[in-house]
Amino acid sequence: MSRSVQHNLAFDETDDAQARALELTEYWIHRAREITGASARRLPVPEVLFNLRGRAAGQAVFARRTRRCHIRLNAALLASHPREMLDETVPHEVAHVAIYRLYGRKAKPHGREWKALMQAFGVDASPCHALPAEPTRQLKRFRYVCGCEEPAWLTSIRHKRAQAGTDYVCRVCGTKLAYDDA
Repeated sequence: MSRSVQHNLAFDETDDAQARALELTEYWIHRAREITGASARRLPVPEVLFNLRGRAAGQAVFARRTRRCHIRLNAALLASHPREMLDETVPHEVAHVAIYRLYGRKAKPHGREWKALMQAFGVDASPCHALPAEPTRQLKRFRYVCGCEEPAWLTSIRHKRAQAGTDYVCRVCGTKLAYDDA
C-alpha cells in the first residue's frame, strides 16, 4: 500500500467550494489507491470541471480510446449546497473513476465494486442525490387535441418532431394528436 496522505476533510463556509472540490478529489483518489493498492500511474487524479448543468450533481466521464477520465460537477449545486456536494458527490464520482480505471467497462456503474469502494470510503453508496435542483431549461409546451375533453401538451421537442411527421397518440383515448394552433 502507498503512504497515507493526511487531509483536513472539514469544510468552512468561507472556503472556496470549487478549490475544496479539487482538493477532495485528490484526497479520495489517494484513499482509493490505499484501499485498492493501485499505483499513481494506474489511478491518476482526474481533471475536475465545473460545467455540469441541470439536475445532475456530478458525472464521471470516460474516454474509451485514451482511457482518460474527468469529473464534471454542477457549479450551481456546489454553490448552493457545498457540504453535501463535497461530502457525497465528490467521493461518489471519484469512486466511479477509480472503478473504471481498475476494472474497465466490465464493472457496473453502481455495481458491487463501486459499492465496496464507497463503503471503504465510509460514504453512503446511494446512486442518486437528494438535493433540490431545478432544470436549467424550460421547454415551451404546445397544445394538442384528441378525442378527450382535456388537451394534451407536447414539449417543443416533440412538437417539432410532430411537425416533421412523427405521429403521437393520446394515452387515454388512443386517437392521434392534432396540433391546436388556435
